Amino acid sequence: MRLPSVQQVLQESSRTWQRFPFVITSAVVATLSALALADYDTPPANSVLFNILAAALIGIPFLLALALFAESGKWSRLRSLGAQSLGVIILAAYGLSIPSALIGAPLYHLFRFQMLLVAVLFLVTVAPCIGRFTAAGFWHFNKTLFFRLLIAALFSQVLYAGLAVALAALENLFGLDVPGRRYFQLWILVTGVFGIWYFLSGAPDDVEKLENSTDYPGSIKVFAQYILLPVVFVYFVILYAYLGKILVEWNWPRGWVSGLILGFSSTGLATLLLLYPIRERAENVWIRFAWRWFFIVLIPLIVVLFLAILRRVSDYGITEPRYIAIVFGIWLVAMIAYFMSSRTGNIRVIPGSLCVFAMLISFGPWGAFQISQESQIARLKGLLVRDSILVNGTVQKAPQSVSAEDRSQISSVIGYLHKIHGLDGIQPWFRESLKQDSLGAGSTYKDPIFVTQMMGIVYDPYWQSASGNAVSLRADQSGSLSIDGYQHLLRTRSVFSGSAGKVYPADEISYKISEGLDTVTFYFTQDEGTTDSLQLSLRPLIDKLVSGHGNPSEIPPDEMSVSGTSDRLKVKIGLRRIQLRRMDGEMKPVSYDAEILYSTGNKKE
Repeated sequence: MRLPSVQQVLQESSRTWQRFPFVITSAVVATLSALALADYDTPPANSVLFNILAAALIGIPFLLALALFAESGKWSRLRSLGAQSLGVIILAAYGLSIPSALIGAPLYHLFRFQMLLVAVLFLVTVAPCIGRFTAAGFWHFNKTLFFRLLIAALFSQVLYAGLAVALAALENLFGLDVPGRRYFQLWILVTGVFGIWYFLSGAPDDVEKLENSTDYPGSIKVFAQYILLPVVFVYFVILYAYLGKILVEWNWPRGWVSGLILGFSSTGLATLLLLYPIRERAENVWIRFAWRWFFIVLIPLIVVLFLAILRRVSDYGITEPRYIAIVFGIWLVAMIAYFMSSRTGNIRVIPGSLCVFAMLISFGPWGAFQISQESQIARLKGLLVRDSILVNGTVQKAPQSVSAEDRSQISSVIGYLHKIHGLDGIQPWFRESLKQDSLGAGSTYKDPIFVTQMMGIVYDPYWQSASGNAVSLRADQSGSLSIDGYQHLLRTRSVFSGSAGKVYPADEISYKISEGLDTVTFYFTQDEGTTDSLQLSLRPLIDKLVSGHGNPSEIPPDEMSVSGTSDRLKVKIGLRRIQLRRMDGEMKPVSYDAEILYSTGNKKE
């Protein structure tokens, strides 16, 4: 194989720029925004860079879809650039809808971003084929695009690995100080510019040529027939065995089964789509059989899906995951009706309709976020009215003791609203502002603890799964950790599985968290170069917390702490929140928030 010359590479890069100037510009803007944000030690609380980054990331596939649609329709260059310019205006409007104070803002902004990203990715798959070409052209276009994406990802990571090793060599051989974040910034730069540019250079520029293509990579058949298909079969056996159990015992289906049904449906459709071009070959008659019966097999499972979701909705109201599951179920019903009634069954309908559905439920009064918020507010209102806390549209102190069940449910809804939507929806019920600082721009909402205090009840952050395999505990937020005898306080850090094994520098000291998250080792390097270390185990504290508190929502902070002393180190770890899960017969931490107090320099008495 003849390698391309430098001149050919430059010419190809120039041709790609001329084809996709808006897409490449969006990629460069996203890269520069990400680089700037990554340069902070901690993410800024308020920055327009968040708005720019979100709009630019959505813009890469969105503007690509517009360019491909214009290209396949043989639009003039001026008309194509005009359509993409309109796309930039739409992206700017979306960017302005995102709060600059994204850190601490309600999470529905992030969820909407994810849904829109999914929608525009599906749009890319159908853009050149809207109103044009056959299903065969559509399939081969996406096959080409997918393989180009894999190659671009591989080349990008190889280039990044080589440059990262070179950077490490400069650091270790020449004593160059390279902060750890530079490696992440290098990855952003390589992926965001080189990776996307290389991917775009391989985007098919003549879909018509793909109409009569007979090329079918054997790797796709192997992957679909010998990897995905067995997975689908296992799902099928489990789900139909469970369906039989429901019919025999006449029990309502568990909510968890809905996820398995959605997984079975998605994997099954992906398998059939991958095998679509060879379904007419004589040796593959089974594919046509599987295509027909797959949709028939789905019918009873869709019934179970709706029963499971509706049971959860009747008990706990609608949330975004339940709403999306319902919409996906409706989409599956539509696909079953379409493919069972259509002789041709155009496969472009699958990604095209998913794009439309994802776009529609992202906004508006019918959207996932509005419906979910209204459902949970209505649920909360019913609880507060029943306990005489909400009277004539105004919240007052609970006149009588609230049951543990109601207190848990109220706390759950307040916590959900605080995290996902913010508290503006229930603000009219309160005379006092529910924001930390009602005058400050981008102010965050008050902690659910203080909101429930206004209602005269104690916030209950404690939860335990029905099986007893998961527990969450939280310190009393009205109390504080004793600081007597300590000189320094580290800001709260969230510890999870990704924290294990890393060394975290913190002013005079550094610390390392064990793989099980239950041991923290502190290091203090003195001026003469000697190092003092101190290891603190959380295991005794965890055992005490799990078994020793009947009312875990009011655990005093000092009772959720562990301390120790070495020759020149004195440390206290105060847990603010901890989540535990039963693994290998033992409750083990999976995440926690902690404050660290420490002193250095004084020998142990």
